[in-house]
Amino acid sequence: MTTIPQTAATGYFAALAGEQFIVLTTYRASGTPVPTTVWFAEAGGKLYITTNVNLKKVGRIRANPAVQVAASDQVGNLRGTALAAQARVLEPAEFGPAEAALRAKYGQVYVTMTGQMDATQPPNSRIFLEVTPPC
Repeated sequence: MTTIPQTAATGYFAALAGEQFIVLTTYRASGTPVPTTVWFAEAGGKLYITTNVNLKKVGRIRANPAVQVAASDQVGNLRGTALAAQARVLEPAEFGPAEAALRAKYGQVYVTMTGQMDATQPPNSRIFLEVTPPC
């Protein structure tokens, strides 16, 4: 079994230090919250998440960047208080730090998982989200 190293989130996201999963809550146009459990990595006070460009959470973030994040287990059971945040979809030229942060945190597990994602999706489907403290 692969051991994923514990990393220290800093600043606003310090409550997420040592966590492997978060619930990312986005909002429908109606205001209805939509929670999704995701892997994440923190670097430079920002959280990074990889996902498929065609998923509805990406569209919701583009329409409304307000999100909440909370530590959770792998099935979405919350382990802490939700933090208000802002999310955005990174442009391909900005993917480097996000990819590096996730690879550093999850290692070979991340490489394997993203390799499987990339093999089963159209080219350029995998993107990155950046989550920052609220403005």
